[in-house]
Amino acid sequence: MFKISNFQIYCMLIILVAPLAYLDTPKRISTCLFNNAWLAAFGAIIPGLLMAAMFLYIINKSTSPFPLLLEEHLGLVIGKILGFIYVFFFLLITIYSLRLFTDFILSNVLPGTPISVFIGVLLLVGFYAIKTGLENIARVSELFILIGLPFSFLITLLALGEHHNIESLLPFADMSYGSFGLGLAYASFALGKLMPILTLAFFSNNRKGLGLTVYQVVFTYALLIGLTTLATTLTLEGLPTSYSTFPTFSMVRALRFGQWVQNIDIIFIGIWILGVFATVTIAWFMACFTAQQVLKLRDYRFLAAPSTLIIGISSLVLSRNILEVQIMGDIIIPIIYSIFLILIPMVIFIITLFKPYPEDHNISKPVSTTV
Repeated sequence: MFKISNFQIYCMLIILVAPLAYLDTPKRISTCLFNNAWLAAFGAIIPGLLMAAMFLYIINKSTSPFPLLLEEHLGLVIGKILGFIYVFFFLLITIYSLRLFTDFILSNVLPGTPISVFIGVLLLVGFYAIKTGLENIARVSELFILIGLPFSFLITLLALGEHHNIESLLPFADMSYGSFGLGLAYASFALGKLMPILTLAFFSNNRKGLGLTVYQVVFTYALLIGLTTLATTLTLEGLPTSYSTFPTFSMVRALRFGQWVQNIDIIFIGIWILGVFATVTIAWFMACFTAQQVLKLRDYRFLAAPSTLIIGISSLVLSRNILEVQIMGDIIIPIIYSIFLILIPMVIFIITLFKPYPEDHNISKPVSTTV
């Protein structure tokens, strides 16, 4: 069985949790907390560490990767049913990520271009990535992170350096407990997408060092989203940030580095497209791999073709306009993510508390697939 390094797992997890949150989360937190949104963004590190510890504990108490661990801990019938449901859930992540990307491009970059063009191009590239297997997906993820993550931090730090009106952060901590809790939930639920570690861990070439890798993902996410939310608040102020559809992009457009570096948004769009492509591909891989394991198929890669039709058509009919996509992102998607990425794993975690460690819990069980 092919193994991937912990750094590659780090890259894949960052790609799952960060690109969409980088563009979308500052707005959602600002609708609850306005100029204090950055407090909840940095505070996401606490629930993030708890979720990471929960996933790592489940891995140590399991002898099979997700989705087979559902059958291991919940029984054959319930595990099979949930496994089938998770196939459609991962497809939903893929569809929503793809639609949010296309709506962003249509509203900010190339208005008037048919939405099917963007969806078709991204699906074509993603289909090829799935067909080449997890090994190549992991290698491409490394490249995206080495390019995209430093650039994301760079433009955020440049924005902080250019816009340092501290009055935009006042009044400090003027918020209710309910508002802070809701803002913290918006900042944290994206970290539920760490859940694929329940699968990727069994491909790791160093299981003992996996815990540090997952915790590093949480710290990286909290730092990136916290600094980005702080930068958007300083640039746009709290109330305009909550009204802006994509405040991070507005921050990038307002950025000027001296008198000679402008229009950084072009570079931002190019790199962000790479991140969204990787996000879509990894979620798509999880859907195909989950289906292969549940159905006991020999390989998952042939599932890329039929799932392409499902993803493409569903992305087109998901909603009629960007406003409906935003409403889904505010209400429906967080609830669905919380159920499948946090609540169900929490139930499994509670069950595993009363189970002994398997004798071979440090040895990954072979996965019947070709990667």
